[in-house]
Amino acid sequence: MMKKLTYLARAAFLSVVLTTSGWSIAADLPAATNQLQSVDVTTLPGGRLNLQLQLSQPLATPPVSFTLSNPPRIVFDLPNAANATGKNVVPVNQGVLKSIQVAQASDRTRVVLNLSKPVQHQLQVQDQALVVGLAQEGAEVPAAAVAAKRFAEPEVAAAHKIQKIDFVRGKNGEGRILVDLSDNRVGVNVRNAGKTVVVDFANTELPEELQRRLNVVNFNTPVLYVDALRQHHQAQIVIEPQGDWEQSAYQTDRRLVVDIRPLVKDPNKLIQGSKQGYAGEKLSLNFQRVDVRDVLKVIADFTGKNIVVSDSVSGSVTLGLKDVPWDQALDVIMKSKGLDMRVNGSVISIAPAEEFAAKEKAQLTAEAERETLETLRTEVFSLRYQKAMDFRNMLLGGGSGGTSGTSGSIGTTGGSTAGRTNRILSQRGSVTFDARTNTIFVQDTPKKLEEVQVIINKVDVPVKQVMIESRMVIASNTFSKSLGARFGISQTGTPGSNTNLSIGGTLGNKATAFTAPTTAGGTGTYTLGTQGGTIQSATLNNYTVSSNGQPDLMSNLPVTNAYGGIALSLLKLSANLLLNLELSALEADSRGKVISSPRVTTANQQKARIAQGVEIPYQSATSSGATAVSFKKAELSLEVTPQITPDQRIIMDLDVRKDSRGETLPGGVAINTQNVQTQVLVGNGETVVLGGIYEQVSQKSTDKVPFFGDLPVVGYAFKRNTRQEDKTELLIFITPKVMDDTLALN
Repeated sequence: MMKKLTYLARAAFLSVVLTTSGWSIAADLPAATNQLQSVDVTTLPGGRLNLQLQLSQPLATPPVSFTLSNPPRIVFDLPNAANATGKNVVPVNQGVLKSIQVAQASDRTRVVLNLSKPVQHQLQVQDQALVVGLAQEGAEVPAAAVAAKRFAEPEVAAAHKIQKIDFVRGKNGEGRILVDLSDNRVGVNVRNAGKTVVVDFANTELPEELQRRLNVVNFNTPVLYVDALRQHHQAQIVIEPQGDWEQSAYQTDRRLVVDIRPLVKDPNKLIQGSKQGYAGEKLSLNFQRVDVRDVLKVIADFTGKNIVVSDSVSGSVTLGLKDVPWDQALDVIMKSKGLDMRVNGSVISIAPAEEFAAKEKAQLTAEAERETLETLRTEVFSLRYQKAMDFRNMLLGGGSGGTSGTSGSIGTTGGSTAGRTNRILSQRGSVTFDARTNTIFVQDTPKKLEEVQVIINKVDVPVKQVMIESRMVIASNTFSKSLGARFGISQTGTPGSNTNLSIGGTLGNKATAFTAPTTAGGTGTYTLGTQGGTIQSATLNNYTVSSNGQPDLMSNLPVTNAYGGIALSLLKLSANLLLNLELSALEADSRGKVISSPRVTTANQQKARIAQGVEIPYQSATSSGATAVSFKKAELSLEVTPQITPDQRIIMDLDVRKDSRGETLPGGVAINTQNVQTQVLVGNGETVVLGGIYEQVSQKSTDKVPFFGDLPVVGYAFKRNTRQEDKTELLIFITPKVMDDTLALN
């Protein structure tokens, strides 16, 4: 609930104190001349109420009232009046009015109306009575009435003047309108009018050069335009915001400040708004030339805080604050007067900033002198997880002195670490460690020993372990298809002739030869050609032909290492002519997948490496000219340095490598390398793809006999077609897991 409090002070200031039973007022003023004689309550149609306070003398003007929302109350003071009713509490229990409290302090009487809910009210003076009218039961105060914020009321009808209008952007993105006035008695009214904020200045002159529109769109605030207008005898500023926003205004001396802040909605809050950094309940203050100490007293009474004000705080302040958090109001007052505060438990101390600085400087000087004279103590600390030498270096700011045996020490003298400015121990402190028992011995002041214990509690803890699993998947898919042919014509010989004719090419593992008579009735051997193979013989018209059963061919384009083939003689023509054809074909389809999964466990921020593979020997020349055998590694390895973040995610520096033996070259053996080096941020137990390589090879080739290979249909006997499709894909996955008691690893 929002508390609203309005104070009005002119020549004198009233110190107001809210107590559990009511209100009390203390002031050194003349004795009361008026008396409150009776209080009557009348119920009107529609649930309205009229309160009539009968006085012995009429009031000059209706008293100024203010309202509280939690609990709902209406409070006003009767000046120079005493309580003559004889009662402090008047129970009513009619409509929204539960009771009336009357409290007298010196020459004033305070009347408090205790309500069941906030309602509208109006005060009117009728002869010797003060009539208070309450609105219809349950009627809430309209939003327009709440939004209207009145600052200093004009005391005289003399014309005032606006000297300057400026616009700046606040550090939190708010639009701030700054209006400099000619004096601090200008009557100002800040109100909401639809989607705009209107500021009225009563009896105020606006110079012609200030009557203009300020286009502040480029300031990136909720404010779009600021229009300065002149309406009859008063000046007016119209502020046009956009989006969701909220506004507040305050006046210090002759400057009026209106803030238009962006409203950031929080689904977890029932009430949106309020400026960041200020969480106090809202109040309204209106003072003119009032002592700063009295204003601070009012804030202390409103909040119930214990505020101690230094005697050096002096001066007066004029301000108007409407519906602002009380801590923001306190901040505005202190900044305007160069004050500062210190909070010690439930007590707030307020003094000039220079006074605090002088006191703190003197305190630090005293503490430094006391530290140089204080008696040193020795404390023994047993470490469980941290190494004694590492912790010793930490206390001394990274020094590396001491012995290299099982113990060592560094004091304030001797060694390069003495007098280090980044050491944790004091300049008089020293530390010794024993590596065998992992114990350190610290000699220093009691305060420093307590700090060492706090540091040990933070750093001497078990280091979390991380298991990193990597998977390298290599998927391959190869396909090849070949089709070839061999074709030719051969003539083995003619009867009665001593010559033989062969037209065609040669094939492996075959020979062609025949034996014919050199003279009639005689014999002789004629060899047309001989190749490796077994000779088979056949008799043809007294001629002997030897061959491996395959004729010579004109076209020789077979498939290498064919999985199947067919050969036949198509025709046997006259004159021993043979027409031969051989077809061969090959089709291969291969699919494979290789999965490598190295995994390693290491401590947080500690490098780890795991590898598996072979070392391949090769010869290399030495400086003397001789040859020596060297080795080159071909291995599967994982190298990682993990770092666990506070939100249980893991940053990893990774080097994943998969090498394999390649082809043998004249100078040695080639190494096929697949490697990725990167840094990634991964959630605990999540899997991320570090990278991938996709390779696709498509190849088609045709070998053919010129002209004959281009013939339709028949050309297939004179050419060889080969098609190859190879696909290879490499994917690298990484999965880190934090190993602790709360995570079960599968």
